[in-house]
Parts: sequence; C-alpha cells; structure tokens
Amino acid sequence: MARGQQTEKKKKPIKYFDYSLLFLIIFLLCFGLVMLYSTSSYAGSNKFGDASYFVKRQLFATGLGIVGMYIVSKIPYRFWMKVSSMAYLAAIVLCTAVIFIGTEANGQARWLKIGPLSFQPSEFVKPAMVILMAYLLTRMGRKLSTLKADIVMLIPGVIAVMVILVVTKNLSTALIVLGIIAFMFFIAYPTKKIWRLIAVIGVVIVIGWLGYYHFVIVPNHTMTLTNTVTEAASKSFRDDRILAWLYPDDYPQASMQSRYSMYAIGFGGILGRGLGRGTMKYYLPFSTNDFIFGVIGEELGLVGCGLVVFLFVYQVWRIFTVAQHAKDKLGSYMAFGVGIHVALQVILNIGVATGVLPNTGISLPYISYGGTALLLQLCEMGIVLNIS
Repeated sequence: MARGQQTEKKKKPIKYFDYSLLFLIIFLLCFGLVMLYSTSSYAGSNKFGDASYFVKRQLFATGLGIVGMYIVSKIPYRFWMKVSSMAYLAAIVLCTAVIFIGTEANGQARWLKIGPLSFQPSEFVKPAMVILMAYLLTRMGRKLSTLKADIVMLIPGVIAVMVILVVTKNLSTALIVLGIIAFMFFIAYPTKKIWRLIAVIGVVIVIGWLGYYHFVIVPNHTMTLTNTVTEAASKSFRDDRILAWLYPDDYPQASMQSRYSMYAIGFGGILGRGLGRGTMKYYLPFSTNDFIFGVIGEELGLVGCGLVVFLFVYQVWRIFTVAQHAKDKLGSYMAFGVGIHVALQVILNIGVATGVLPNTGISLPYISYGGTALLLQLCEMGIVLNIS
C-alpha cells in the first residue's frame, strides 16, 4: 500500500509558477513608487500641495493592478480566445467615444472620464490587439500561406491603428499597436518572403520621411511649440516635435524636454547624486511619467539606469521563455505579444529620454505615473503568469 501511494505521488503532475517573473514585477513596482516619490515630493509639484499626492494615486492603481493580476492569473488563458473579438470591439468603441465625450489633457482629447476616474481608451487597444492576434494566428494556422488570408487577418489591426490616429491623434500608441501586429506576425511566420519587401519599403519610407522634413518642412516651418495648451494643440504640433529632435540646437524651446532629460542623465555620472538629491526634476516637464528615466539617471547614475535596463531585458527574456515553453500555440503567441508590448514601451520611453527618438509621450512600464497603463500592464502579466 505504501509503494502504491508513492507511485501515485510520483505520477501527480507538478504545478509550475514563474516566481522569478512575479518577484521582478513586484520589485519594479516598488522601485517605481520610490522614484515617483523622489520625483514629485518637492514643494509645488502639484496644485494640491501634498508631497505624496502622486504616490498615493499610484499606490491605489498599483493595488488594483495587483488584484487584477492575481485574478487574471487564475483564469485559464484559453478563456481570452473566447472573448478576443469582444475585447477588441470594446476597445475600438471606447476609442471612438472620445469624439463625443472625450476630455482634454495637455491639449489633446484622448481621455474618457467616469465620475472621479479618467483613463485613456487607446491603452485598452494594446492588450486587446495582443489577444486578438494570438487568436487569429492560432485559428488561421496554415491558411496564412496565402496572401488573401494575410490581408483578412491584418484588417482588424489596420482598423485599430487608423482609429487611434484619426480619433485620438496618438501616433506613439498607434506605432506600438502596429509593432505588436508586425512582430507577432513575424514570430508566427518568419520565413515569409514578404518580410524582405516590407524591410525595403520601411527603409525607403524612413529615408523619404527624413528628406521630406529636411527639404520641405524646415524651409517653410515656423516653430509654435510652447508650454501653453492652445499652441500645443496646434496643427504643427507633431512637426515641432520631430524638428526639435532632428535639429535641437535650432529649436531650443521645443527640444527642452529631451535636452533637460539628457542633462539630468549627464549630471548623474556613474553613481548619481543620490536618491532625492536631483535638481533637474524641478525644471523637467512630465518628470513623473514620460521623462522619469532622466530623474533615475541623475539620482542613481549610470549604475541605476543600467540596472533598470537590465531588469526590463530580463523580464522580456522571462516572458519569451514562458512563450517558448507554452503547451500550445495560443499561449505562446499571447506571451510573445505581451513581451513585445513591454519591449516596445521600454525602447520608446528610454529612447526619448536619451534623445535617440523624438518625444512620443510613452510611459515607462511599472515606473511612470499613470493608472490606466499600469493596471492593464499588470493584467497582461497575469495572463503570462497563467501561461507559465
């Protein structure tokens, strides 16, 4: 009897949970709260005069996000295949609702407000697109060998990108959604010959785009970007940002954010000035979200920046490892999609903070201030933990 019981115990399946990924998420959340307090605790950081105003709000969003992550981690990931279309349509409807009931922030009508809560509906498109793409790639299977099937599958993504661009005028979010679609499609079918054509077309577009701004826009453009809402919402707002990136010395006012962020990183040196001792946060606009990486660079130095980059690289690697060991293609595609989303967000945010990319308004996952993005990012991590 004892031997039989031992045999049954041996046959009992082992339940695995990626505790290293969970620990990494918790660490990044705690680190984000510390850096947010250091960035926003000085006098005059907000109109309420509360040194911990941003931290309290972010802590509330973090609590909701952790609860959401726990709940989602208990839901079998195949459930999302059943509601993928519904989630996608809901995200598109919320984005479209901005036209009728949207509220403005920083000169852009990208927010919906329900009572005391406000959120960016375009943020919902990112996880919805990950789930829908995973479902479509799994469902289409070998049918994607035909061009017609490729076009049919990409239609929802094109619609989502166009809605984001036309309705919310959020180019950075549209680029992330487009990147999620392209990379997930590439991971599923990397041998397709069309990728060479897409790469050539992409290079031609970038060269033509840069030439257009240099030879057409620059000679006829008058810089209008200031800190006022009305001018920030002007027609040439996007041109101002791109020109400030290409020619920062010629447009000092418009390139101020990126320059101050690079100054902050430079002032930090190797070890930084010390937590809470940075000074550029007093002058750096949006230091609590878009440019918090600059504050990290000044206060924690190159070591702190390197640690943050390492943690995100390690997280993406862990997510991709989960994807590789998923028991079916649906789970693999979902995990890959979440990993791509995190990677694109980090690359865009750090690229802007270091002057490599034009200002995009993309937050740094888990660290930047922002409840909607944080809640959805943690729910995505719940999906990955369930797949693991």
